[in-house]
Amino acid sequence: MCFTHRIEKWMGVWFERCMLRSLGLRVQLGHNHGETCSNPRPAINNDFVVIDSDGIHRVALDFCSCERTKPAAIQLLQSRLFPATLTDPRTAASFRVLETFQMLSFTARMSTYEFLAAIRRCTDNCRQDNVPDRYREFMRMIHEWRHLRLLKRKGRGHNPSGVKGTKPGECVVLCPACPLPGINLPDNWECSDERWLHALFLAIDANFQLTRKVVLDDQRDPGLNCGYAYIVEEQQFKEYLSLFGDQILDDKSTCNNHDAIKSASIRGGKGFAASGLGTVQCSRHDMKRPNGSGDMQKGERYVNMDYFCIMTLRHNIPLMLVISYDIVCQWSINFVSRCIKYPPNAVGSNPAMDIKYLVPKFHLPAHVQKCRDNFSFNLTPHVGRTDGEAPERGWSSSNDLAYSTREMGPGSRRDTLDDCFGDLNWGKATRMALAARAKDAIAWRQEQVESWLSFADTIPERQRQRWTTIVQAWEKDRTQFNPFGYEFEDISISSVRYDLALEEEESVKAGTASVVHKDVTPSEFILQGLGIEDGM
Repeated sequence: MCFTHRIEKWMGVWFERCMLRSLGLRVQLGHNHGETCSNPRPAINNDFVVIDSDGIHRVALDFCSCERTKPAAIQLLQSRLFPATLTDPRTAASFRVLETFQMLSFTARMSTYEFLAAIRRCTDNCRQDNVPDRYREFMRMIHEWRHLRLLKRKGRGHNPSGVKGTKPGECVVLCPACPLPGINLPDNWECSDERWLHALFLAIDANFQLTRKVVLDDQRDPGLNCGYAYIVEEQQFKEYLSLFGDQILDDKSTCNNHDAIKSASIRGGKGFAASGLGTVQCSRHDMKRPNGSGDMQKGERYVNMDYFCIMTLRHNIPLMLVISYDIVCQWSINFVSRCIKYPPNAVGSNPAMDIKYLVPKFHLPAHVQKCRDNFSFNLTPHVGRTDGEAPERGWSSSNDLAYSTREMGPGSRRDTLDDCFGDLNWGKATRMALAARAKDAIAWRQEQVESWLSFADTIPERQRQRWTTIVQAWEKDRTQFNPFGYEFEDISISSVRYDLALEEEESVKAGTASVVHKDVTPSEFILQGLGIEDGM
């Protein structure tokens, strides 16, 4: 845009910066270059402000008022200028500056205030009072810009039903590696004997960094996305909380004293409208799910996390689920019975749904031994090397947004998080390289199989068969004897020495003893080595 160029005028002794407007330049909208408007209409007070990447400019701008002319806002948009308002606009931002800020908010997590402060200094780094303050207008424009770009990417303008026909969660970037019925699953996949191949892995967690202060309300700062992407629709969410918020009580912990359970009764603090953000997302590929996130009003309550779970389960649900949560040992106990009470949902209408409940690997050691036996990824078949810690990795990126989003109104915050979550998903989807990873996985699998076979050959075949039978029985029915269970008992060096001595005596009688020294047995070698190690 040449009319935003800034030039310097020679004053006889020095150069003084000036605007093209002061030299008589006027910008005419509504006509092609070189055409003359027969009925130009100047902007209000003949003063129009344009925010561009290199500064904030005062421009002498004329709208076209010819017969059959288009509204002023449309004339600006056709010139790649985004109006701050539809009625008598006096401020606009270039598409270029909006695109630049949107990308900086994704990569550098820059706030609107910081970005506009930099633009103001680019305009005049000495006298800030002379630069128009358009912070509120820019906030409104970037809010609308994010929303319109979201709809544009999903082609809502080409759909006969338009924006109003947009379904909940329709504008998300889906995980290309997750099972999506009707998209990436083979025909008759429901009849497969290996249902675990098409299982959906979900991870649940809450982030208490992404808070929001009591700033404005939904009437003064309404959201524009209305549940079209990752954040749940606010009005429906509030109605659900008003119905079930007091009915659904959190269980008392029968496990260790976890932070998530303690935080269920903790508010965000004085002056906070949201104590954090809860999420239910893909746990294998670290991608956000449609309608899987929302605000926490009072800690990490079941009623909130249940809602995010049943809302995201409205989208692309296979026959088998694997759900990981750091307090799944408590949360899962009455999850299905709670879902039956809620409005119609995928779990409540199908209580027999095949769901595996597991604890993320990093959080598992904090649980009691019974939980470590029954909710371990490592002891569960058909889950690969999934660790269930996907939300924690995602929070490390999202936490930088907290400094700006906590000061936003409710609608701006939800739509900003929607936009940033969409960028995270887009980055994951474009860098996933499924074919290359599948090729590497086949080679790595072969290495693991060979290592396992080599180890198995060291165990007597009868013992190996007996262990295999016990393990397979436990995997089919968790009420059977758990071969991985660990019973705590006091072990001393004397008791270990005694047990090893008995074992060696039996091996000598059977003629299978390994003699490494005529005076020192193998167990004595081990104990002497441990003693040397302790003394070092």
